Amino acid sequence: MTENTVDLWFLTLPKVNKHSDANMHSSHATLIHRARSLLSKDELDKAMRYRQPLARMHAIYIRAFLRVTLSRYAAIKPHEWCFEYGEQGKPYLSRAQRQQTELAFNLSHSDEQVLLAITQTADQEIELGVDIEFEREHLSVSTIMKNYFHPLEITALTQLEFGDQRRRFFDLWVLKESYIKATGKGLAHALRSFGFDFSFSHKQQLSLVNENDESEHSLELITGIVLDVLSSRAEDDKNKNVKKQIETITWSTYLGRLSAACRFGLVVKGRKLEPSSIHARQICLEDVLAK
Repeated sequence: MTENTVDLWFLTLPKVNKHSDANMHSSHATLIHRARSLLSKDELDKAMRYRQPLARMHAIYIRAFLRVTLSRYAAIKPHEWCFEYGEQGKPYLSRAQRQQTELAFNLSHSDEQVLLAITQTADQEIELGVDIEFEREHLSVSTIMKNYFHPLEITALTQLEFGDQRRRFFDLWVLKESYIKATGKGLAHALRSFGFDFSFSHKQQLSLVNENDESEHSLELITGIVLDVLSSRAEDDKNKNVKKQIETITWSTYLGRLSAACRFGLVVKGRKLEPSSIHARQICLEDVLAK
């Protein structure tokens, strides 16, 4: 891996009956055993706090996926990775391992789909934020939009037809989630205080390859999205110092579509990231956990 690139890893988790004992399901017993062996006690304890067997199984697989994939980039065995957490729960490599490997990552999942972003950089100020979301048919977007969206986003949304408005709502939501994950502030960051402008956006193609570097298909990647932070006059008056500080940071923002109903966001703080520097790979769970 070279600096100034981001690798996106896509994993689809298995589906099982939510009311069955997922850990003992015959088709997953070996995989679960292998995945559990890679996790720390804290990770296993956290996974077992989920009430539903399916959620417990997915939590174990996701952490194993993270550990195994990180080991592709450094001579550290999957079970040896150590993690720290920010004030709002954002996971990082331990300081020692980040200095050793120069790796940074961010992880997201929605239903059975998992997205892991990894970059390598000696600049400790670089941060990644990714989010992946499925479009929710019955979600009432108008209330959320009024309470949590920036004025420029609301104005742009109200000019769209209903169907396009719903699609753009979810586009914006996945980007907002990616941004607050990149900053590490989570929902402590006021969602109305920043927005995304699609006025200069355009579509490109991102090649998705499999474990054998064979092309699966192309993903739609939207570039040219502009991050607007604290642009309204009222907020500027209250937050001039914050705005001045934020404007000195370089942001790269991308929106992708894994399918018609599933989109993902990628936000990189502190680096100008070119579309050609984004690499996408689809991997299956059996390959992740292969001995």
